[in-house]
Amino acid sequence: MGSGGSKPKSASAKSLSAKSPKEDVLRETEEEPISMDDVLEEYPPPKAVMDKKRHIFTTEDKTVADKRASQIQVEDYQTFEALSRALTEGLQTDVQKVRAIFTWIGLQGSKKHNSKAQLEPMSPQHVVLLVTQRKASYNLLFVMLCRAVKIPCVFIRGLAKSAAYEVGDRTVDNLGNSWTAVFVSAGWRFVFPLWAFSAIVGHSTGTWTLVESDGQGARETAEKSSGVTVSNFNDYYFLTDPEEFIYTCFPSDSKWQLLGKPHTKQQWIDIACCEQAYFENHLQITTKLECLYTSENGVCDIGIKKTNGEEFKHLYKLYFNHQLSTTKLSEEIQLDRYVAVMNNKSAVNFRIRFPGEGIYKMELYGGSPTGFPLICSFRLDCNEDVSNVKPFPCNPEAGFGPNLVTTAAGLEPETHKTGFINIKKSKTVNIRFNLTKQVLVQTVLVHNNINESVLNQHVNHKIKGQELEVNVEVPQQGEYALQIHTKPKGSSEPFKNTCNYLLASEDMNKKKRFYENAAEKKARNGLEDCLKSNDPEAIQQAIDKFDQFDLDDKGKRHKAERKKTFLVLQKELKEAIARRNVDVLETALENAKSSDFSSNLQHQISEGEQLLVELKKLKRFAHEVLQMKQATISEIHTYKHPRPLAYDIMKATYILLGENENHLEEWEQIQNLMRKTGKQGLLRRVRGFDTIHVTENIVNSAAQILRKYDAETATTASAGLGTFYNWASNVVGDLTKT
Repeated sequence: MGSGGSKPKSASAKSLSAKSPKEDVLRETEEEPISMDDVLEEYPPPKAVMDKKRHIFTTEDKTVADKRASQIQVEDYQTFEALSRALTEGLQTDVQKVRAIFTWIGLQGSKKHNSKAQLEPMSPQHVVLLVTQRKASYNLLFVMLCRAVKIPCVFIRGLAKSAAYEVGDRTVDNLGNSWTAVFVSAGWRFVFPLWAFSAIVGHSTGTWTLVESDGQGARETAEKSSGVTVSNFNDYYFLTDPEEFIYTCFPSDSKWQLLGKPHTKQQWIDIACCEQAYFENHLQITTKLECLYTSENGVCDIGIKKTNGEEFKHLYKLYFNHQLSTTKLSEEIQLDRYVAVMNNKSAVNFRIRFPGEGIYKMELYGGSPTGFPLICSFRLDCNEDVSNVKPFPCNPEAGFGPNLVTTAAGLEPETHKTGFINIKKSKTVNIRFNLTKQVLVQTVLVHNNINESVLNQHVNHKIKGQELEVNVEVPQQGEYALQIHTKPKGSSEPFKNTCNYLLASEDMNKKKRFYENAAEKKARNGLEDCLKSNDPEAIQQAIDKFDQFDLDDKGKRHKAERKKTFLVLQKELKEAIARRNVDVLETALENAKSSDFSSNLQHQISEGEQLLVELKKLKRFAHEVLQMKQATISEIHTYKHPRPLAYDIMKATYILLGENENHLEEWEQIQNLMRKTGKQGLLRRVRGFDTIHVTENIVNSAAQILRKYDAETATTASAGLGTFYNWASNVVGDLTKT
């Protein structure tokens, strides 16, 4: 179990994590002052501990006791009784007394002790010297000092997952070790002096090759090294809670687990390899609580979360055991996209795909706001053919799914709040965010094999007020990554990755057959036959049928998609030209011109552009009419005996709008038309006016009527009449141009 040492500073930092020493050395002072049988008679029997360490050991206890420990010099005392009294006299509780003894022992490791002087055997100075020279046990010194002031303290022997332990080991009998238990606050508590006061730095078995580190590919192998033992001071191993202690230490006598339900030896072997930081940061493994995982279809999932619901930063390292694995990793394999980090609020799931058969190790770091200590380790065994397993489309630093980075950038997910999106049934995905900041956005779709220029056509986004909407439509079945990049509006900074999603329309990890059954062959033949069709709906049906069977494309599906796209664009243009609607026509033209088929559709595009110019001109002619107030039209309508100018202008207007000239002989007939509302209302008819049904006779009749007047005369008579005169004369003038 790690007990200090350097912490990784970044995803690529090399870890020199300190490990727990192998064993507490006793040597010539190996004999215990009293046996365990005597302990059971003289001391309270061991039983399950109910209170947590935080309930019995306070900050005040630590401050008072540590101050006392710092004031005591071993040279001033000739016996353990005198030394213990000096350390504990006046302290209020047994916890404070034990803490003073514990801290004092820890401080001796940083001091120089005279090895030339003739010391009295088993005197405090002599024992301290032996301990600092690693010739005697930290356990012995701690037990002797506690017992000297009548505080019950015992040796406990058992197995401990120290530097000699490798995650996932099934054989553990070589892990013999010892620690202590001390009776304070009405219960037995663990103290492991060796792990508290020393650590091994730079230990390496030399059997592991780093293959991926937090999204970066690597092929780094550390040389075999026993490491260096250094002095250390780690509070974690003072009064450690039993439910945490059992993860690394297994006493020979199960009663000394101090648990209500003791673990079996096999349970201890199997239990997850969790480090000190795992418990201190209140983390919880959400997948199986074991140290050994076996791949299924080339994949393993490891889940972890903070129990308080907070998000936390994390790093990971994936190793390959080149010594124990029966195969070697191919030099041709790129090793940077085999781990996907899936975020889900306080929970994180690490999905590991294996680049080859063999034995792997996954190390997780993080949880701490001030650094990235080792949290836990797992052995991952892949004993199956993984030739069909593909890497992920990308491996973003922020992982997949909204997280703290997303929130900090000003994006709050409204729809998709986890990192995985299944798009098998629906090719279109709509993802929405609420914006808390003004930002510029880039969206990118990524695939292992499809060209970026093709993928760009299948993703778009738009910002409406305080909402960002991203739309994705995948070109074919498979696995994709959607990357969302942002930067503050008006900023000259480069875009930064803010959020990512893993999109899959198939199970990328299932084993595939290398033959096609009858239904699959029928689907492939149907796809080939549809290439002869000019019906986009029929082509889409053939594509959908093909997609149901997870078949290799072989180029036919891509051709079918292209033909369907061409036919859809062509149909949109024809329909837009026939409808003669400005907005619809503009959209159809924009889609056609920005597509790969603009040259093939050039004839329809030219026709549509000419029509668009005409329709925009008519829209411009109608602008002044449409700005008129209803009161102005009502005023014209109320004329009882209008002047010839008013009658003629309104008659010409209605002739152009399609009314029969024979039905406009009397002013009362025109008044009746002006009374109509809804679709037959005058303004609605001008707004929807189109020249498609205007004949030469209609134009000549309107022109003959308007010839007697001009714009100034009409406007002088009435602003409303002047507006209708301008509209009618503009229409006539445009239609009579040769």
